[in-house]
This record gives sequence, structure tokens and C-alpha cells, in this order.
Amino acid sequence: MMRVSTSARGGKGPTSAGRCASVILALVLSATAALPAWADVSRPNIDALVRYFDTIVFGAEIDPALASKELAKWDQPLKISLQGQPTPSHRAFVVAHAKTLANLTGLPVNVQPPGDKSGNVKIVFVPRSTMARLKIPGASPQMVSRLAAPGGCYFIAYKKPPKRIIQAVIVVNVEREEDRINHCLLEELIQSSGLPNDSNDMRPSLFSDYDHLLKPSRTDTILIKTLYDPRMKAGLSRHDALKAAKAIIAEFDAKLP
Repeated sequence: MMRVSTSARGGKGPTSAGRCASVILALVLSATAALPAWADVSRPNIDALVRYFDTIVFGAEIDPALASKELAKWDQPLKISLQGQPTPSHRAFVVAHAKTLANLTGLPVNVQPPGDKSGNVKIVFVPRSTMARLKIPGASPQMVSRLAAPGGCYFIAYKKPPKRIIQAVIVVNVEREEDRINHCLLEELIQSSGLPNDSNDMRPSLFSDYDHLLKPSRTDTILIKTLYDPRMKAGLSRHDALKAAKAIIAEFDAKLP
């Protein structure tokens, strides 16, 4: 059975349709809460980082029954194709973020030439009015409409078997401000790589509804590098993944400035 992970991002700020976790041909959208009290914790302790890893990789805010049961990630080169109405600046954004993703995951990540639609990651740039009307394999019209509602960007990632991400589609509102498009591209490329959930527990972070970063924070870097560490085997149960993650996170925390 093919699984589908989804995520959506709003326009000016957080909306009632936030990002969401892995589901089976269904959609989980994060509910908006009041802005929590928080501190800019640039160096959280190891246990806090493990909890954050758990939330981002395995969490499902609305229905715990839809949470991922095993670790999933890419195990093949990513080939990104741009479709719809991308501008030269949009391509430049994607090229820069592809380098970031390659450095963090250790996987080859390449942007296909203009007009090449053969990528396993397809980024579709369309006007907002079109976002809800796209026909995306494995996604019902209701799912696509709900993902498109915030008006920013969204992704759908495909896993077969559940531990292996094989494709992703990212849809971007081409009418947004350039800096928001830039942020959205980075966020969705990272989230469609096996970190689909969102949380405001640690900030600044790509996974927070309230931040619009153009590069991963230190905490984000630790999470992504941990997921793609060779010792973090795809298919691990949540229990075994978190047990392995603690030691790996501790190593990266010690190495990173």
C-alpha cells in the first residue's frame, strides 16, 4: 500500500490549516493555537531535541491514530523538476535549497533543466486560484482543496513501502512575495524528505508556523542530519528510532557550533 504524507503552509502567518503529519490517503491539518510563550533556545538539551525529533518525524496533531509508525526517508537521489510558471529567481531559490538539502542528507539532489518533467520531486508554481484544482495522484479533490486553503504552499509525498519515500509534489502560490516563496520552497523540500509535522515548541525553526527562515536553524540541522545518519535505518519503529536518535543527536550537538 502506498502512503501519502502532506503539508500545507499559509499566507501571511499561521492559519487553521497548518502543516500535518503522515497519513494513509487522508489529511491531518494542524489546529492553530494562541501564540505560546517561548524563548529563543538556540542550544536545547539532548532530551528536548529528542522530543522535538519525535514530534516532527512521528507526530500527528489532530488524530494520533494517523501518526507514522516507522521511520521513512529518501534512499535515492532527488531529481527536482520545476513546472508551471517558475521565474528565474524561483529556480535560483530551488538550486540553493537543493545544495542545502544535499549537504544535510548526504544524498545527491539536482535540479533538472528547464522543461524536464522527469523529476521525482515536482515543484509546481501556479496562481492561488489554481492550487485547489490540481489533480494530484493519490490525493482526493477534497484533500487538495484543504491543503490549498491557506494559500501558501503544500506538499504531498509518496512512500512505498512505508519506510521509503519515492516521490513528492510541491505546489507553490506563484503570486506570493518572493521571500515567502523562497522560505516555502526550503520548508517543503525539507518536510517532504521525512520531517512532515510542525511544532512551535522550539524556535526559530523551519517547523514553526511563526518563523519564515531562509536556512535551517541549528536545531533543524540536527534533526535533518539525525534522520539521514546511516545508523538511522528506514523502517525503524518509533521506539527504536528514538533510542538511536538520542546518541546521534548528542554527537551532532557536540560537533555543531
